[in-house]
Amino acid sequence: MARLRATTTGCLTVLVPLIVVLSTVLGALWYWSWHTDKVNAEHRQQALLALGDQVRRTKNETIRALDDEGSADPDALTAVIHRHTGAPVISYDASRHAFRARVVKRVEYESRTLLGISQSVTGRCLEYTYVLAKGHGWTSTMSVLKYDTCGPSVSIGSGARIASQRVAALEASELNRSGVRRALAPYRRFLTVSAVTRIGSAVRVSVVVSEETIRQCYRITRDGSQVFSVPAQTCQG
Repeated sequence: MARLRATTTGCLTVLVPLIVVLSTVLGALWYWSWHTDKVNAEHRQQALLALGDQVRRTKNETIRALDDEGSADPDALTAVIHRHTGAPVISYDASRHAFRARVVKRVEYESRTLLGISQSVTGRCLEYTYVLAKGHGWTSTMSVLKYDTCGPSVSIGSGARIASQRVAALEASELNRSGVRRALAPYRRFLTVSAVTRIGSAVRVSVVVSEETIRQCYRITRDGSQVFSVPAQTCQG
């Protein structure tokens, strides 16, 4: 009995400090995890606030640019909206003289993990609507949509980049309808050549970029080694 009591006492002498140490370690880990999540949430919120400021500036800058644009041509106005918003998909409602631009905007922020500090990304699916009100100039509204709603727009943007890269890689002698069609043939499922025209030293390629639910015309202009790509409302050269 004395030996059992001594053994029990010895075990308790070892276990109690071990439990204290483990409790301290687990408590420290819990606090570190809670604090890290709190800091990461604050950084994410700050990034979203900065994104909100950027979005509002973009909306206002685009309105000013549309007011300054002398042309009423839908393609010219589409190019203005694209230049300021970066939207890969811009639709036009002629009955209202209204443009709707859908785009994903992303922002990075610093986050902490067990491995140290890394960069995380958060984003929003945005839809800008620009309407010309008679006698009042351009007005705009902006909506935040469900993130997945911008999936087709992202796909259209990717398709347009592929078309631009293929046109940029062509030899000068291949900058014609047949040459462009051959270059885009591997992507004919979602890229369709509509027209190839020469304007002075530049060549303009009109391409329809398709996704399951959306089609967007793009005009790709190559002038020497420079290539410019903008969405358009018509694909007739």
